[in-house]
Amino acid sequence: MCLIYEAEEKDLRIISELERDLFFEEKWSYFQILREFKNDFSKILVFKEKEEIIGYLIFREIEPEIEILKIGVRKEYQRKGVGTKLMQKLIEIAKEKNISKIFLEVKASNLSAYNFYKKLGFKEMYRRKNYYGNEEAIVMVKEI
Repeated sequence: MCLIYEAEEKDLRIISELERDLFFEEKWSYFQILREFKNDFSKILVFKEKEEIIGYLIFREIEPEIEILKIGVRKEYQRKGVGTKLMQKLIEIAKEKNISKIFLEVKASNLSAYNFYKKLGFKEMYRRKNYYGNEEAIVMVKEI
């Protein structure tokens, strides 16, 4: 059985370990995750299955918008619907709060993430030159 819930402080170590395993250049430290957890405008959704955290989504809610900061899924669970379920939960939260737009940015070379967001209805707004070193960031939006 899977469960999506708002993270508790005890979840942050596991999220930090996942972050370290999933990301190389743009990984957040435990303290960055903790700072976001303590930020009044930020929330962390956790996807748990059989008592194991297998995914997370970090976002900031500044009405009338939400900005996705991070999403991560254990490698062995990728492409199995976990990321989609986390995003669907976020869209549900946005609708409940009458939030009209969800924003995110993705590294231009991360085609699998870019295509994932496109499949969920996100549209490219513009590109930020040299945002990731010499690489562009693609800013995307989904209208709710």
